[in-house]
Amino acid sequence: MAGLGLAMALGGRAAELKLIPLPEQVSQSAGELTVDARLTVAADAPLAPEADLLAEELHLARAKNAGDHGILLTTNGTAGLGEEAYQLEVNADGVIIRARTAAGAFYGGQTLRQLAGQPGKAFPLALPFVRIADAPRYEWRGLLLDTSRHFFDVATIRRLTDWMADYKLNRLHLHLTDSPAWRMEVAKYPQLTERGARGNFNDSNAPAQFYTRAELREIIAYAARRHIMVVPEIDMPGHADAATRTFPELDGGAHTFNPASEATYGFLQNVLRETLALFPSPYIHLGGDEVNRSGWEKLPAVAQKMRTDGLPDTQALEGQFYRRMAAFVLAQGRTPAGWDEVASNRPPAGTVVFWWRHNCPDSLALALAEGYQVVLTPRSPCYFDYPQDAAYPQIGWKLCNTPAAVYQGPAIPAKVPAARLKQVLGVEGCVWTERIATVPYLEFMTMPRLAALGEMAWTADGRRDYAGFTARMQPYLRQYQEQGIHFYDAADPAGSLHEARPEGGSGAKLSLSGN
Repeated sequence: MAGLGLAMALGGRAAELKLIPLPEQVSQSAGELTVDARLTVAADAPLAPEADLLAEELHLARAKNAGDHGILLTTNGTAGLGEEAYQLEVNADGVIIRARTAAGAFYGGQTLRQLAGQPGKAFPLALPFVRIADAPRYEWRGLLLDTSRHFFDVATIRRLTDWMADYKLNRLHLHLTDSPAWRMEVAKYPQLTERGARGNFNDSNAPAQFYTRAELREIIAYAARRHIMVVPEIDMPGHADAATRTFPELDGGAHTFNPASEATYGFLQNVLRETLALFPSPYIHLGGDEVNRSGWEKLPAVAQKMRTDGLPDTQALEGQFYRRMAAFVLAQGRTPAGWDEVASNRPPAGTVVFWWRHNCPDSLALALAEGYQVVLTPRSPCYFDYPQDAAYPQIGWKLCNTPAAVYQGPAIPAKVPAARLKQVLGVEGCVWTERIATVPYLEFMTMPRLAALGEMAWTADGRRDYAGFTARMQPYLRQYQEQGIHFYDAADPAGSLHEARPEGGSGAKLSLSGN
């Protein structure tokens, strides 16, 4: 990459390119390549699926050879490129995207789409002569969607996946089970979707809504074509009400599974077997957060188990529970993940810890000190259910995560040694849906923070500049408006909120300490 001798795009004409996330190196020269329907897309065999998708998105024909002024995706000359890196050049002879992997070729194609301008714009298009060398800052560039508290259909998830791909995000974390409802079809337990899928955060009697196995396969395949891994979460041992109201014999009280019942472990292992069979993701998230153990203290069977196993308290029992389930996942050849509370339970080596409690820096420090890989997803600034503007009416959360805060990214606590940062896999934004019940409001709370997240996760610290980002965002905001996408508009915060959520943020407030 360095051998290309590309200039940093920090000024001059190159800075005018409206690319998000900002590439690592850009050099622009005078001239343009006209794109019309005669242009074709060709690829080396390993990159054929990426060429197919790029041709679809640009409304161009596929060909075996690029021909004059064509677009070529190739693996030639890519020695030394990273897993998701690419090189892109536009000149009078056409376009060439070089990548060692299909993922790199896909990201080069996404950058080309941005150079071409607004999707769906009529031919001819004009591509500036440019040379780009690019690679991501983080391996894990994720977004969580909570579908338990409020359900969003497959079409909405597909649109969300498209937006993620636009900004080079590559992990869709689906929070499928929680106390309000169970959203994943499990063949062995049809009761989970007959009864457990009923309700949402606002209405416990809402009709059952869930994803069939066929729908989940559709989501997985659609995302995979865009190089997005779908990571499922089956929450345990807390946030269990949807399952325990379906199967009361598994109830441990206070929203938990019963840790003293072998039926609990049998049930969860059966669920995980089906989850593993459905999701190809190497990562399976097991939750592990906010476990209220007060119910356990009232169960004689729990007291007996603690005596039998020599456990001093229910905290130790919680650790035993998580380690047992994580070991099961590892035994199936997959990697368990959990929220940062699991770090204190010393889960098996290889577990990935998601640091969400920004006010608990010791939890992050512990996870890194114990050698775990970590995904940074602290509430401040990574929770997209928090308002984007301090002027908005409070809706239960005390924090405000502006697009600028998301763009700046998580602050690493001072106590974390710099040498440990190599264990950070990446970052993830979280769309929790306690107060997000409609698609317009989901769009509004996500956009344009999704773009800010994308650039924060892809572009290195020294390259990012929020003022430059906001200038480059202007055509994307116009696209949102033209396409009917609701978004936070800093120029009209009150109007954009009212349009997306006419009640203006009203509704019962939550009472959550520490948020």
